[in-house]
Amino acid sequence: MANTLEELPIYSTAQELWCAVSAILKNPRLVRNERLWKQIDEANDSIVANMQEGFEQPSDDGFANYLYTSKGSLKEVIARVRQAHLKGYVTESDLERCVKIGSELGPMLGGFIRYLRRSGFKDRGRFKLDQEIKSRK
Repeated sequence: MANTLEELPIYSTAQELWCAVSAILKNPRLVRNERLWKQIDEANDSIVANMQEGFEQPSDDGFANYLYTSKGSLKEVIARVRQAHLKGYVTESDLERCVKIGSELGPMLGGFIRYLRRSGFKDRGRFKLDQEIKSRK
């Protein structure tokens, strides 16, 4: 079991997408479309933020619930980046990069959610505390 979210490969993939989308959000033409820019920005932030919040939940079921939200936000980001591309705000290569990373991240999230649901681990907080105590010795 990972002691930090950053130890999970899924997190580095989510961060990679976050960085790619954040670079797109710097496009001045997209910035002028405040509504679309804000929708992409908030959904992009939601992916990683919900992973972080979920990791702190006391059960694997709780963590999985937050990952469902992350997965929904991922789909929203990709859909809105596609819209931005169609409106001429995002290049084909930037769109392809986001779609590629998103097509990796989506199944990773789905698989991890299934794993967490099956594990049934109920006391993640105590487990993390036990790990911290062991690492101090």
